Amino acid sequence: MKSTETKEEIREKYRKIRAQIPSETRKHADNQIAERLFNRPEYRDARIIYCYMSFKDEADTASIIDESLRLGKQVALPRVSGKRKMEFFFISGQKDLVTGFMGIKEPAGYCLEASAPSEDALVLLPGLAFDRSGARLGYGGGFYDTYLAKHAGCKKAALAYSAQIAPEIPTEPVDVKTDMIITEKELIICSQDFREIR
Repeated sequence: MKSTETKEEIREKYRKIRAQIPSETRKHADNQIAERLFNRPEYRDARIIYCYMSFKDEADTASIIDESLRLGKQVALPRVSGKRKMEFFFISGQKDLVTGFMGIKEPAGYCLEASAPSEDALVLLPGLAFDRSGARLGYGGGFYDTYLAKHAGCKKAALAYSAQIAPEIPTEPVDVKTDMIITEKELIICSQDFREIR
């Protein structure tokens, strides 16, 4: 059954759901999400992690960034450069981050630009809501869809709380799906027909 809610209605609904998660529950969930990610071969085998700095009540990425750097992986974060435009830049630590677009931390001007994600990379995606087919609902800026459309084929994993999994998210041809969703409760391997593989 097709969703009768608009993208904006779903955004607002899941923005509220995520904001209502208690801080202690959130902290425990963040640890579970990070641990599940670290155990994935896609993460272990990746030389470069294309991450993002979590903002407000998103699943925490600060510990993921720190651990990835500790393991000797290269870490790149996005910097917004215009409408629907962003590029990734390498950081050596959170000291390289400055407040940028919409108040989100992004790499400082002196950071080196990262090349397009290749086979030895893993791209971590933010979002407000996801469904089991891999459809992702972001914040409406189109930054990730535009970036990933140019770099099709890279491995993508979304980080989310289990409360952010929606029955179905309406999609358009320009929307890029994620390959997997990592929550505190499960790993969802996404496919077009909503099958779940554990």
